[in-house]
Amino acid sequence: MNLRHFNLNLLVVFEAMMSERSTTKTGQILGLSQSAVSNSLTQLRHVFDDPLFVRHRNEMVPTARALELATPISHALQEVRSIAKAPDTFEPETSNRMFRIGMNDYSAFVLLGDIANRVRVQSSGIQISVRNINQSDIRAVLDNDEVDICIAYIDKVDPRHEALVLFEDEWVCARRSVGRSPLTLDAYLAANHVVVGNAMANHIDRQLKTLGASRTNRISIPFCLAAPVLVEKSDLLLTLPSRLAREFSRGRNIDILKLPFLTPNFPVSRVWHSRFAHDSGLRWMRDLIASTTVAEPIQYVA
Repeated sequence: MNLRHFNLNLLVVFEAMMSERSTTKTGQILGLSQSAVSNSLTQLRHVFDDPLFVRHRNEMVPTARALELATPISHALQEVRSIAKAPDTFEPETSNRMFRIGMNDYSAFVLLGDIANRVRVQSSGIQISVRNINQSDIRAVLDNDEVDICIAYIDKVDPRHEALVLFEDEWVCARRSVGRSPLTLDAYLAANHVVVGNAMANHIDRQLKTLGASRTNRISIPFCLAAPVLVEKSDLLLTLPSRLAREFSRGRNIDILKLPFLTPNFPVSRVWHSRFAHDSGLRWMRDLIASTTVAEPIQYVA
C-alpha cells in the first residue's frame, strides 16, 4: 500500500460498514450516496485483496479478513480523532485526577507541603502520589510514563523532555546553637561532619578539593530525616541546601551559618515528557508547583 495515494476516508467507510452491515445505512450516517459507498468498497477490496463484505440475505457480512482488520482500523481512527479533537480543558474544582510527582527527600521536604495546600484550596478531589526518585531515575520514569512531573536537580535535559528551573538554592551550614560566633574555614575543616547521601557530600568535597582542603565526614546517612536530630544533639556540622536548613531549624536549637568558602548555587527544575506538553491538567499542575517556590529569607548567625 502506498499511503501517498491512499484515501484514508476509505477506512471511515470500512468502520461504518462493520457497524451497519449495509451500504444504504452507511451512506446515511456518513452523508454519502449508496453509489459512493459502493465505490469506496471497491477500492477497499482492491487495497486489501479481499471481498471484505459479502451479501447474505439482507445484510453485508464481513469476511474473516474484514474481522481481522476491524480492531486495528478502529484503533487507528480513534488515534486520529484524538489528535484532531479540540484541546481539552481542566477544571481543578471538579477533577478527581491523580497527579504523580517524582521527588527526592529534599524537594518533598521544601515543596510538598505548599503544593498540597494549594491543591486543597482549589480542589477537594485531586490526589497526589509521590514517587521517590534519584537524578539517575528521571529519564526512565518519564519515558515509561511512571510519573507526570519530576522535581529535581538535573545537569542535562534529555531531548525528549522539557524542563524549567523553579529556583536556585545555596549551600549553608547547620550546627547546634553555641553562641553568635561566625564559622571560619579552619573551624569548618577541623569539625566532624554528618553528610546526607553521596550526591550532597561529593559536591562539597569536590569544592573543598579545589581549595586543597578536606573535611572529616564522621557519619553518613542515606536520608535526611535524622540529620537535624544529629546536629542538635552533637557537635557535628551539616552542610546542606538553605531551604532544607530553614525547615530543619524550625523549633530546634540549630543555627544556620554561611559557608566560609564559595560554592555555586544549584538549580531545581520541574521536568516532564514533551509528549504531555499540551495536557491541560499537567499545565495546571506545573504552574501550581511554580507558584510554591517563593522562599522565606534565611536568618543567618552573624
